[in-house]
Amino acid sequence: MQRSHAIILLFLALAALQGALLTIALRTGRARGRYGTIIREKQPRRFSRYVYSAYVMLLLCAGVILWALISPTSLPR
Repeated sequence: MQRSHAIILLFLALAALQGALLTIALRTGRARGRYGTIIREKQPRRFSRYVYSAYVMLLLCAGVILWALISPTSLPR
């Protein structure tokens, strides 16, 4: 298996996990944070920060996957 395939699979799994956690957080209004549960009604700023950081992580995963698809020779060996 080439290195680019391993990187693509790793970041696809990471994106799937992050997407599932984000979906659960948006549906329930609760997210598991570093220091306990974040509730949308009680801590709106922390909850929105959690949601925005999840979107940033998904964009980062998409960027890495796109990079690995477009230019697999530029990956370190």
